[in-house]
Amino acid sequence: MYKQWREVFGMATAFAENLADDGEEKHPASTKALIYENLMIVVPKIIGAISMDLYVLKMENASNIRTNCKQMMEQIGFAVLMGWADDTHKKVIEEALVKFRELFKQWVSTFQKDTYEDEWGLFV
Repeated sequence: MYKQWREVFGMATAFAENLADDGEEKHPASTKALIYENLMIVVPKIIGAISMDLYVLKMENASNIRTNCKQMMEQIGFAVLMGWADDTHKKVIEEALVKFRELFKQWVSTFQKDTYEDEWGLFV
């Protein structure tokens, strides 16, 4: 799964690098920053989930991974919609992300539910 994420990471990084940094149009730079933020959160969350034994904490990290992947694709889609990037690049990233998502679902299915009570009532 980590290896597949590295592929997604490389593609999304290249996508973001091609967005404008300066000039009158500041929105591409903001979109680029948001893509990077989402990219940078995934690996620490994978490592965090691997290093924890509590089901609730593993699921919390998994949920954060899902959220960041979705937000990253929303930003990429926005960049394409605004004409700052090409749809072909978005589709290639989406294909790599689909592979990651399948591996992610297999990984999450290995999490063992425990008796820990989640005080927020999630992941019960």
